[in-house]
Amino acid sequence: MTLVRTISSDMDRKTFHCGRWVFYNAPMNNTLTFVLLLSLAFPLYAATPQAHSIALDDEAALDIEVYPAKGKHLILWLPSEEGLSPRQTATATAMAELGLEVWIPDLHGAWFIPVGRYSLNNVDPGVIQQLLETALASKKTVYVMASDRTNALALRGIRRYQQSGEPTHQLGGLLGFNPNLFIRTPRSGETAKFLSIATASNTPIYLLQPKNSSSYWRTAELVAALSVGGSPVFIQTLHEVGEHFYLRAQFSPQEAQMSQHLPGMLVKAIAQLETSGGVPGNPAPIRQEEKVTSANPDADQFLRSYPIGRRAPALHLPAVRTGEKIDLMDLAGKVVIVNFWATWCPHCVEEMPSLQHLYTTRRSEGLEVLAVNVGESPEAIRAFMADHSITFPVLSDLNGDALKAWEVHGFPTNLMLDRHQHIRYAIFGASDWTDFEMTTALQTLLDEG
Repeated sequence: MTLVRTISSDMDRKTFHCGRWVFYNAPMNNTLTFVLLLSLAFPLYAATPQAHSIALDDEAALDIEVYPAKGKHLILWLPSEEGLSPRQTATATAMAELGLEVWIPDLHGAWFIPVGRYSLNNVDPGVIQQLLETALASKKTVYVMASDRTNALALRGIRRYQQSGEPTHQLGGLLGFNPNLFIRTPRSGETAKFLSIATASNTPIYLLQPKNSSSYWRTAELVAALSVGGSPVFIQTLHEVGEHFYLRAQFSPQEAQMSQHLPGMLVKAIAQLETSGGVPGNPAPIRQEEKVTSANPDADQFLRSYPIGRRAPALHLPAVRTGEKIDLMDLAGKVVIVNFWATWCPHCVEEMPSLQHLYTTRRSEGLEVLAVNVGESPEAIRAFMADHSITFPVLSDLNGDALKAWEVHGFPTNLMLDRHQHIRYAIFGASDWTDFEMTTALQTLLDEG
C-alpha cells in the first residue's frame, strides 16, 4: 500500500494571494520593479560552483557543477528538458549553505542535445545509475531532484541502480517537481496512459506540485499509478506559482518569493522522506518498458478532427458574471466552442482577443463560446474579464470537475461542437481564430444543418 501524505505549503497563502496574472511574460519597463524582482529571485551571494567531470561507459565526459556542503545529504539535481538555468546557481548556493550538497550534471552538453520538450528521452538511464554510484561514494545520503518529464528518467535511473545489486541504504528517494509520467501528452478527450515506470517504482517520492499547472488536477491519478509499485508519496501543493517557477527567466513576484523559500522547503522535504526508510534494495515488478524517443509524439496536426458521433460530456456550471447556471444542453442547435483556460496561463491570455473577436463577429450566425475557467476565484476572473473586455460567457469550474469529465490535460484547450453537440475538433494551445484552417473548420460546422 502506498503511503500518501499531504504537506501544507511553507508559504502563507495570504502572502501569495494575488488573484490575477501580474508579471509573468509581461514587458519589464519599470527598472525599479525589475531590480526588486531580481533581488527576490537571486540572493546577493552567488558562489562559483566547483567544476567536475566524470567519464561515462560510452566514453562521453559528463560535466557536473558541484556545490559542496558539510551536511550529510547530497542532491543530484537533474536538468529540465529546457537545459540548465542561470537561476539554479543562486538556489544551489543557498541549498549548500543549509547543508545540502548539490550536483548539477549537464546532460544536454555531454551529447550536444538541443534543449526542448522530450530532449532527454534518449538519455540512457544507466547514466543516472553511474551518477548515483559516484555520488554515493561520498558516503552521504543521496536524493535525486527532477522536474516534469525528467522525473521518468530519474525513476528509471534509480531502478537501474536497484537492479545492480549495490546497497541502497544511502539512497533516499526522489524530489519531484510537477511530475509528467504520461507516455505522451494526452489530446483532448483521450484517456491518459502512464509510462510503465510510473507503476513500477517503490522509491519514496516527495511531490512538489505548483497549483498553477494543468498537472495539478491530475495529482490523484498520478498517486494512484505510483501506488501500484508501492512508492511512499508525500505531496506539497505550491500555491500561486507555475511550472518551472524557480527556473524561468520571467516570473511573478509570488514566484520570486517562493524561489527564495525553496531551499528551506527542500530541507523539510528531505526530513519527510527520511521517515519512509529510503529506497528498497529490490525494484518493483515492471511490464515491458516503452521504447522512448527524442521525437515529439505530439507533432501531429494542430487542429485535430474527431469522428462524427462523439457526443460532448455534460457541462452545467455557474457563469462568473451573473452566477446563473449555464447548461450546455440548452445551446443545442448552435455551434459551440468550449474553451478551458486560466488567467495564469500566458497562452490562454494570448488567444483571448482573437476568441473575443470571433465571438463578436460570428455570434449572429449561431456561434456560442463557453470559456471554462479552472480553479480560480470569481473575483480574480471578473477582474481579468474587465481588463480584457470579455463579453462571452465565462464559467467557473472551481474544483476541476468539468476538466476531468472532458479529459482535458492542458491549457488552453478548445473543443468545437457541432449543432448536435458532437465534438468535431480539438485544439491544444493558443489559437489564432482568424487562421484559414480554423475558420474553414468553423465555417463547415456553421453551414451544417
